[in-house]
Amino acid sequence: MGNPTAPRLPARAGEPSLVFGHAGFHYADEPAPALSDIDLVLHPGEMLAVLGPQGAGTSTICRLAAGLLADRGAASGSVTLSGSAAMLGDDPEAQLTGMTSFVDDEVRIPARLSGSTRPVDVGAALEAFGMVRLSGRRLDALSGGERQLVALASLMTLDPAVLVLDQPALSLDPSARMLLRQALARFCARGGAVLLAGHQYDELAAAADRVDFLHAGRLVSGAAPAEVDNAMLISHGVWNALGADDSAPERMSKPAEAIVSEPASVRTALRVHDLTVERDGTQVLDGVDLDIAAGHVLAVVGANGAGKSTLLRAVAGLLERSARVTGLLSVESAVAGGTSVAGTSVARTSVAGTVHELGDAPASQRAGFVGWVGQDPGAQLSAATVSAELERSVPLPRHRRRDRAGLRAERTERSAALLERVGLASQAAEHPYDLTPDQRKDLVIASALLLEPGVLLLDEPTLGRDLAGMRRLERIITDFTAAGGAVVLTTHDLRWATQVATNVRRLPPR
Repeated sequence: MGNPTAPRLPARAGEPSLVFGHAGFHYADEPAPALSDIDLVLHPGEMLAVLGPQGAGTSTICRLAAGLLADRGAASGSVTLSGSAAMLGDDPEAQLTGMTSFVDDEVRIPARLSGSTRPVDVGAALEAFGMVRLSGRRLDALSGGERQLVALASLMTLDPAVLVLDQPALSLDPSARMLLRQALARFCARGGAVLLAGHQYDELAAAADRVDFLHAGRLVSGAAPAEVDNAMLISHGVWNALGADDSAPERMSKPAEAIVSEPASVRTALRVHDLTVERDGTQVLDGVDLDIAAGHVLAVVGANGAGKSTLLRAVAGLLERSARVTGLLSVESAVAGGTSVAGTSVARTSVAGTVHELGDAPASQRAGFVGWVGQDPGAQLSAATVSAELERSVPLPRHRRRDRAGLRAERTERSAALLERVGLASQAAEHPYDLTPDQRKDLVIASALLLEPGVLLLDEPTLGRDLAGMRRLERIITDFTAAGGAVVLTTHDLRWATQVATNVRRLPPR
């Protein structure tokens, strides 16, 4: 019979924009309902944040509100909308239509597809999110956060009564989050209503009129943002991206604007000297210098489009052939006498080990030195089971036929150990796409670790993580650096960066 004890949003005069009445949803072929007995009322001018851990039903409540689950299972109760709803999903890049290559055209398309004859003011739509500079740009030249804002700007041209946002702060830098927060405040001031959901308490959730929590598909409690504290978030499995987290690892951070020089006795795991990258005629990076010591974590921060992902891709050798890359990239092995990377690279013996200058070595040959984990883990997964992803993702070393069974047994044993290390041992028989997004990313991390690289490159590793996912990520990083590895990660979560990283480097905006 619902949840009569859960606090509700304050009543307002006028017809509600969105009403859930004992609403639930049961996905086809799933053993239990994803949502049960949800009661909530959202009025014009209000913003409600619904937070919970992975699997609690946050994405489902968004899809149910937007009417996007009709063919996915059975609904119960009622969901009533007054007017239209527009939704930005938890993978906003997937909401780009794919029908055009340019920002301006993408912003116009939703209104055209809806049958509207009203002209779309592209400049005003982009200006609402501080993105006028993107006008005329190619979509494939934008960062993930920039594409996210383009998708949202296009939805806003539909002038919906209710805006549904699933993890809207993903991929956005702090400045972009504040611009989005201001845009949502203007939308509510005009009479719009906002339902946002996620696994993290961030700037947008803190701006809501109310924060409710989901647990196993049920709405269990709620509070005004001023009443939300860290203990409450921890009890609900939600990661606090804004304030101090008592359960975070204790690491010493250093000043956020420069790389601190390391003592000569510390091995430099990765050296980037005068790295310059030009893509599609645009200079993305200009003379970047980085030295990352073994056992250390470098967090690279900066605005959307500053070139953080480009930096990691350049080190991993994953930029498109048309990109112009200059500068020196080198990694140093822990053991002297290693084999040089192929290409124009050379190896020279140092006191600590062997320095490998990467030169024009392809990504496949760099993978044994630098392991790359991108923002979208799905792009790096291909096997039918979690265990097979590790056992088959990397070819066996050259061998004689009689040794093959032994090598395969070793690979199976090594893969099982890595799954245990990243917390996925119990999911070994599952399909990778049945994992939660953060677990898929951890599976890709395990694949990268299979080659035992000295440097791990993590592009936005916190995306979509709840509290348990953050703790798992931190354990992976701590274990890797304790064994002498170095980590370079990009993130927009600045407080977390200062907690987990030895050094923080800010890339200037373009």
